[in-house]
Amino acid sequence: MGLFMLAAGAYFLGTGLAGMLAKPPDPPTQAYWWFVAGFIGAAGVWLFWRTFQIATRNLSPHRVLRPGVDDFIGRVGNRTTLHSKQPIHWVLFHPRPIYCCAASGEVLVLEFTAAWCLNCHALEQAVLHDPRVVALLNSHNVIPIKVDLTGNNPAGNRRLIEAGRRTIPYLVIYSPDGNEIFSSDAYTADQILGAINKASP
Repeated sequence: MGLFMLAAGAYFLGTGLAGMLAKPPDPPTQAYWWFVAGFIGAAGVWLFWRTFQIATRNLSPHRVLRPGVDDFIGRVGNRTTLHSKQPIHWVLFHPRPIYCCAASGEVLVLEFTAAWCLNCHALEQAVLHDPRVVALLNSHNVIPIKVDLTGNNPAGNRRLIEAGRRTIPYLVIYSPDGNEIFSSDAYTADQILGAINKASP
């Protein structure tokens, strides 16, 4: 449990440092995930070894070692997933071009997120990475814009307030004429698909 607590500490310390070092609109570093995965992997190795030490002779090595191996492989796999190439071709938020994009006939999708926002990551993985949503967000008439509020991002925070919100996660969809079609902090893939199709010319 101590190793898991160290992993949690590495996560929160890492997100804090990432926020301090971030220079919007560039995304914050996610290098701290290597430390998080390292502590969780170490916990898996510890489970592996301690289970082997206390197991009775009646247990097969496969049953003895399986919990630790599963934990280690699962955590490393999650670490790889978090840092694999994003399926959505996000445009990093910049306050000036956003209104030009709205006037060029494309639907705008703004995702407000942050490295420390676990709900944001959960929604992104469960909803925005749905293959149907990915295909639509990457289509030629949609501009997906990520507003990362991890660090000191005054322009991003102002944009969030302009959208009528002060907390994240939050997602807003605008039609090409700038009208808000959809906004929510808890959305489904079908809602995103329906709103983008409604906003499309």
